Amino acid sequence: MGKAKTFIGLGIALAAVLALVAVAGWAFYGESGHAYVKVDNARVAAIEPRAGMEYEYRLDGVAADGAQAEIAFQTSRELRDGAYLDLETKPLRGVVSWEEVDYDELPAAVRDKLPQEG
Repeated sequence: MGKAKTFIGLGIALAAVLALVAVAGWAFYGESGHAYVKVDNARVAAIEPRAGMEYEYRLDGVAADGAQAEIAFQTSRELRDGAYLDLETKPLRGVVSWEEVDYDELPAAVRDKLPQEG
């Protein structure tokens, strides 16, 4: 009876460890998402530098399907005011990279929600 309880306990512990590894793998290497923003330098703040990042933006973001939410991300420099960005996101990590794009490159659902540069 004692050996059976030990094996059951070890099995449960192994399953818990494997579940944690799977969640961590998903969080760091899971499928990327994309959100889009229009840079507004009135909504940037200087932050205490860490990992080369000196500024934090909090902008209105739009997912490819048109869903809207505020998105916060950090950069090493101030970005071009009025520029459109394609933000790559990861589960739990948030924004992991960004790329400036032309307005015409935005998905149609996003163009409906973000004003065009005038």
